[in-house]
Amino acid sequence: MKCAKFITAVAALAVVSASASALAQSYLDGAAKARGDYGQASASRALSSARGYAQDFSRYVQAAPKVDREVAMDTADAIGDYIPKAKKHFAWMRANAVKANDKATLTSLDEIDKNLAAAEKAHQGMMEMCKKDNVDPAECTKCCHQIDDSLAKAIDEHDKLMKTLGMPMPTATKK
Repeated sequence: MKCAKFITAVAALAVVSASASALAQSYLDGAAKARGDYGQASASRALSSARGYAQDFSRYVQAAPKVDREVAMDTADAIGDYIPKAKKHFAWMRANAVKANDKATLTSLDEIDKNLAAAEKAHQGMMEMCKKDNVDPAECTKCCHQIDDSLAKAIDEHDKLMKTLGMPMPTATKK
């Protein structure tokens, strides 16, 4: 019963994330992606989504009597989808910072890349673990915490960078 609720919650989270992403990017014109403009919140959304999946899965693993292998693989796949999306945006930012010879931005991007590499390494461990017949809850929790910690540092550095560049993150509009 708890597994079914978790799967439903994960599915609902995926739908909400996809909808929010589509709505948040709706201000971009049709050629924006071709120019490399993914919107200033693109990396933030990808990092937050990966982190959200890691946190949700960690809670599931701690509460479930037995970790369902399919749930584990689906979650690991989702985390693995979002980290490269963030890296793609940061590569675009890096290319522009190199062109502008912006050493401060490059230093921030180095820090972000370091934390993304740590998150990827923990994610690889999570993927290997999730392929096993008996998924170890303690090891899953450890991987999730490593991913969460690394992504939290990357998000913090990204937020600082955006403020430095004069690009505050968009806030929700009030009705």
